Amino acid sequence: MKLHRHAFLAVAFVAGTSAFGSAFSAAAADATDQTVVGKTIAKDEAIAALVPAKFKGALRFVTSAPYPPFEYYDETNKLVGIDIDVAHAIAAKMGVAITFDNTQFDGIIPGIQARKYEVIASSMGDTVEREKVLNFIDYTTLGNVVLARAHDQSINDLTDLCGKIVTRQSGDVFATFIDKVQPQCSNAGKAKITIKTLPDSNAALLAIKSGSADAQIVNMSAAESLVAAKENAGLFRIVKSANRAYGWSPQNGGFGVLKSETGLTAAIEAAMKAIKADGTLAAIAEYYGQPSVIIDKVGVNTPTDGEM
Repeated sequence: MKLHRHAFLAVAFVAGTSAFGSAFSAAAADATDQTVVGKTIAKDEAIAALVPAKFKGALRFVTSAPYPPFEYYDETNKLVGIDIDVAHAIAAKMGVAITFDNTQFDGIIPGIQARKYEVIASSMGDTVEREKVLNFIDYTTLGNVVLARAHDQSINDLTDLCGKIVTRQSGDVFATFIDKVQPQCSNAGKAKITIKTLPDSNAALLAIKSGSADAQIVNMSAAESLVAAKENAGLFRIVKSANRAYGWSPQNGGFGVLKSETGLTAAIEAAMKAIKADGTLAAIAEYYGQPSVIIDKVGVNTPTDGEM
């Protein structure tokens, strides 16, 4: 799976968003009962009993928008997306209100370590390295693809990136993926891939549009959203292996909490399993046009091995 994160933004979802420089905070906590994609979700007393006392007021979630379809602002400047709706759904099951902050992706883990937030809902991939700090409640799985300009037919496989400039967003996991491709370049007698690290997904997207970069490694879901955006019609194409329907190096991902917060981890896991069982997770994914992203079995700390 993105996988995760981070990579791209579709311009169709950008209208009305604020710059990354200052974090967005919800003005008030949300009501505990939620209606998500037409489904009304109420408190589950057994799950609510698992929530540690210190979190029974309002949980502080953090995200890094825009990154459609997982988190972005709609035309009314409302924060929406798969992660956002899932957060509302599990909070309703847990019987807690929530607030959201929006910040740069590479500031999320330091922020949660500083206890500015309690839960990460930012399409973050579950990796062994990140598990040194976080517990992941995994509910998605995605693979990586290459995003290239539509008219550039020179890129049709990973080794076609050799000698080219590939963008990544600061704090994402795609540099590790590119590192696995570099030996293939050497073995083929080709030049190495040049990695261009940019501060956010807007900059990464614009680099490809302008021609200052050739491609981007991004998860399949984000790539599909980007290519489908009306403003980007005909500008980009997705490159992936014919025998890997969901892309290379599938990776699990989900919500993250501090490693020490085992009680909160258990409560979120129970809530996530409940909305998986009652069909809410599937309904949310379907609503955003991503029915294949939901993991078969919700679990805690289930990273994939990053197999190419």
